[in-house]
Amino acid sequence: MIRRRYQVGSLEKRNGVYRLRYRVDVIGASGRVERRKRESITLGKISKRAARRKRDEFLAQHGIGDAPKAEMAFTDFWHSHYWPNAVEEKRDSSTQKFYTSLFTNHIEPVFGQTALCDIKRFNIEAFLSQKLKEGYSSQTVHHLRNVISRALQTARRWEWLEENPARMIELGKVRKVRPARALSLEEVVTIAKSLPEGPRAVFATGVFFGLRIGEVLGLKIADVDFERRILKVERSATRGVIKEAKGPEGKRQFRLPELALKILRHWLESRRSDSEWLFPTRKGGIYDDRTYWNMLMKPVVDGLDLPHWSWHSMRHTFLTFNGLREDLSLPVLQSLAGHASPETTMQYIDKFWREKTDALEAWAEKLAPLGPMFERGGITQSQVIQ
Repeated sequence: MIRRRYQVGSLEKRNGVYRLRYRVDVIGASGRVERRKRESITLGKISKRAARRKRDEFLAQHGIGDAPKAEMAFTDFWHSHYWPNAVEEKRDSSTQKFYTSLFTNHIEPVFGQTALCDIKRFNIEAFLSQKLKEGYSSQTVHHLRNVISRALQTARRWEWLEENPARMIELGKVRKVRPARALSLEEVVTIAKSLPEGPRAVFATGVFFGLRIGEVLGLKIADVDFERRILKVERSATRGVIKEAKGPEGKRQFRLPELALKILRHWLESRRSDSEWLFPTRKGGIYDDRTYWNMLMKPVVDGLDLPHWSWHSMRHTFLTFNGLREDLSLPVLQSLAGHASPETTMQYIDKFWREKTDALEAWAEKLAPLGPMFERGGITQSQVIQ
């Protein structure tokens, strides 16, 4: 445990100007206080009473004697302390890879050799602004800010920093470069008819139940109870790594409709594998979703005359169409989606859809007498106003 050496500093006066001299504990790359560093600050040509007041304010504001000064480089902190203690044991493999990629490719080249105590809010804001100028999406810039903030907040929690300079940085709203879209029923049919047997079964499973692609590729044959017509979601295969379903809400069961039952049965009868996985690789393992898309989906999808869509479009389609049903409550839809909060489910739904539809229908009824004029194309602005 670090022993704190509280102090009030020392005031000295030269040529009528007061200076405050004080010492700070310095944390080295080992994560321990390695030495005490002498520093000073000019208070100005003021009275002794005013100098004492400024001294007390400065020491209180900066916590001198309370928080040691972390002069270890950001790279040393990341690899020797933050990663093994705060990330490696608490976050899943996909998050670890994501953090590593952001740090290695973006953060380390800029802040790697900078001491933690020398990273200021201005430096971080300039770094994020530069990323936006370089053409990176607002979502990527938000991720970069969050990774830096999490690391520095950990240093602050360990009392190695007085404050987290990334906490107060405000960024604009995240704008997805290409947000996922819901497919129309016609597009669903077109895609399904064009795909070969295995990809068609994967696509159909995602559309039927609104599953995440990782949940589809993480299904085992044992998860499909053909007699009781039940599909169980127990796990997810994200980037080829198996993990439990997302949160307690992620583990759920579905009643298999007759069509889904036929599609899965036909797939199991036609596939050439004895793997326990429902949609295995040729060697019987699990697919990386990107590999599956690039090898088995993209060659077919690129040949169709359809706007861009992605894996998440299957889930988006399910939630969008079911969200418009008047007989389906939000808690039920949330349970089907496996969301932890109704707010997440509502992101897929236009909550005023029915009201807006009724309003437009009522407006159309009022315009009904003008129907022949619209058809002839001879209506004028004055006729509409009347």
